[in-house]
Amino acid sequence: MPNCIRLKIVLTLWLCCGNLQAQTIDSTALMNFSDAVLELQNSELLRHGTLAIQVKGVKSKKNIFQLNHERSLPSASILKLVTTGSVLSALGADYRFETLLQLQGQVRADTLYGNVIVRGGGDPSLGSSRFPGYPDDQEMLNRWLAKIQKEGVGYIKGEIIVDASYYEGLPHAESWIWGDIGNSYGAGIWGLNFNENQFKANFIPGKKTGDPVGFSGTSPALAGIEFENKLSTGERGSGDQSIFYSSPLGPRVQFTGTVPAGYNSFSVKGALPNPPLYVAEALRARLKASGIGIEGALSSEQSALKVIDIYKSAPLHLLCKETNLWSINLYADSFLRLFGKRLSGKSDFDTSILQLRQYWQSRGADMRGFMIKDGSGLSPSGSLTVQNMTDFLSVMNQEKVFKEFYQGMAVMGQSGTVRRLGKKSNAEGNIRAKSGSIEGTRAYAGYVTTRSGDLLTFAMIAHKYQPDTEKIVSEELSRLMVLLANL
Repeated sequence: MPNCIRLKIVLTLWLCCGNLQAQTIDSTALMNFSDAVLELQNSELLRHGTLAIQVKGVKSKKNIFQLNHERSLPSASILKLVTTGSVLSALGADYRFETLLQLQGQVRADTLYGNVIVRGGGDPSLGSSRFPGYPDDQEMLNRWLAKIQKEGVGYIKGEIIVDASYYEGLPHAESWIWGDIGNSYGAGIWGLNFNENQFKANFIPGKKTGDPVGFSGTSPALAGIEFENKLSTGERGSGDQSIFYSSPLGPRVQFTGTVPAGYNSFSVKGALPNPPLYVAEALRARLKASGIGIEGALSSEQSALKVIDIYKSAPLHLLCKETNLWSINLYADSFLRLFGKRLSGKSDFDTSILQLRQYWQSRGADMRGFMIKDGSGLSPSGSLTVQNMTDFLSVMNQEKVFKEFYQGMAVMGQSGTVRRLGKKSNAEGNIRAKSGSIEGTRAYAGYVTTRSGDLLTFAMIAHKYQPDTEKIVSEELSRLMVLLANL
């Protein structure tokens, strides 16, 4: 096999030689890169696995280097580049999600004879603390309280209603695994999201390994949720090894695994089982705390709806930037569902994926082998090829929103999930990339500028490497990116 791989790479380099002069790529640096790829592919790390890599000129769209470029492999989070690029292209960098606060009924004296309705628009950032100048969860509740008070409402003979129908279907992709969906990174995508659909569970670790762990409640407090604590204390320095199990179809959360000794308190984030229900309960509690009584019986009042607040999110390009810097699954999957809804009227995962594939195929990207299952890359059964990625990234360069897309990517050695990579090398401050990591897969994709100023796209996926070698494989892929920056 090594000889076949070497022959394939040598042939690829030979075919690319006609392009090297036009793109003024250092042939010696390219050969060094090729040798390093061979070394990794033939190493014990990937004895039973696959290494797929492609490097392509953005303007010329000519292949500079490729290996297993048509093999469809799990994408992990490099898929988020496709999802964010898609919504930016289709909706524009300045698109904003909208969430409505409405009154249904009549206000007579100080009493609302009707209902208060919070109508979601799919905003994944509603109530998030990530964006300076935009309200977090508590500030959002206070904003709604103030708007209701401004209408002269002192008592509600009706109910608090939340409308999460903006997205239809299940909030999770069917291929997500049970061990993920109860944790904060596996939170579902609803038509009404809040505080990134997460809560914080507070624990009291024991003094020594194996001791039971105390559970002191959640932030925010969650009414109607049953918690089962099966956590034990792990070794000092072992970090968070907990797994939360829950379902959007039930009010139960189970804590398993370990949290480390050596802390008086230790907090772990989990996924809210039902964010719309939480919003209704939280707003009801905020209104009552301010002295506004609620009768609690759903009003049959058929009066026209009155919009008393339209909340607009931060611009889409800022949401996409946070998504790619910090790999936020919730945002990426919300973008996928928004994309499907805006292009076809349907927001289920399957329809949205079909629309995304067709969208980029119509723009000239090779989407053969593009078999994703979600918009975040969390699904282990979703896959794509490195050629899908480099083609998409090349076509993206022609989009009006390329500037916002490019500037929203993490910079190697400086920001985001690649901030610790490539320090004191030509890659630092040069490569813009997205990392990806799920069990058995490590991946990177993005752009690199050559020493002569040409912009290249690249994608690399290592799949099914030896167990417990994730850190080594990540370091090897980082080394390949450093070599790319020498071209």
